[in-house]
Amino acid sequence: MNSSSKSENPASQGLETMQEIEERLFLQPLSDLVTKINYFRRLERAWRVIETDYPDPKLNLERAARICGASKNHLNVMLRQTTGLTFHQLLIRYRLLRAITAMSSRNYTLGETALLAGFGSVNTLRRNFHNCYGDRLQRFRRSDHS
Repeated sequence: MNSSSKSENPASQGLETMQEIEERLFLQPLSDLVTKINYFRRLERAWRVIETDYPDPKLNLERAARICGASKNHLNVMLRQTTGLTFHQLLIRYRLLRAITAMSSRNYTLGETALLAGFGSVNTLRRNFHNCYGDRLQRFRRSDHS
């Protein structure tokens, strides 16, 4: 995803751009986060696992660590030191980014969006959105993406 791309709604109307959404979710522009991650081969592999396998609700730290050739603890420590976020936090935030992108297209129901983004249910999507984004999903959809 191009971190400089804008959401469908203009920022002049007080609506967030995609880069602002990324910064709110990842605490920095996504391109900056990926640059930091790509400095370390194992972290780069972990990020690729997130990017490709995020729709799988069973994706977890254990599986990513096995793919990366690292212990769970070591991978999580490296991710936290490099990005400020754990594997689980990165995965949830990436799923939220994908859900926001799907909602922006207006082609998917909330249930379809939740499943496409790797959340097991709409309630899980709503809970994670509120916890990570600091707002209610319904209000976000109404103000920014309807």
